Amino acid sequence: MDAAIECFRRRGFHQATMQEICAEAAISAGALYRYFGSKAEIIGAIAEDKRGDSDVAFLRAAEQQGLLEALCLSGREFFQKFADGDGALIADIFAEAIRDDAVATPLRKTDARSVALFVKAIKAAQARREIDVTLDPEVAANTLFAGIEGIGLRRAFLRDTDPDAAVAQFRAFAERYLSPSPSARHE
Repeated sequence: MDAAIECFRRRGFHQATMQEICAEAAISAGALYRYFGSKAEIIGAIAEDKRGDSDVAFLRAAEQQGLLEALCLSGREFFQKFADGDGALIADIFAEAIRDDAVATPLRKTDARSVALFVKAIKAAQARREIDVTLDPEVAANTLFAGIEGIGLRRAFLRDTDPDAAVAQFRAFAERYLSPSPSARHE
């Protein structure tokens, strides 16, 4: 998977070939195809591997530090990928997932698990009255993901990939979006 990431970084998802991935990994095509039938399967495995670690960290932070800090932790991980030079690769994979169900299917599966964890954390924060109790947790989770992804992609487009600035921008958005309405604070 590391070899595939390097190839995708250099040439983009669509242009990188399975042969290049084999050469980068110093393995035969037969060995690669024993584990992965396509680049889409490789992307799915990479996403699942990376997202799994992030999800565990998110849940731990949500329990120990609260929802906003956990959200900012998730945002920072995503924004760091842009600072590390992976903005074009991320945009490429998003675009390919829109065009190709073979790429989209494993990514949507991984995304659904992460959204479910966000929903769980949002419900817990609502029960503690930390955030607006009138928000639909699933809509809120998807909006917050859109905020993270949108800020990351927008800042990469503008060639401003400072993760600290991106986290500050996301924090301001999330605080405003999640803030309980004045009437809800007194209930």
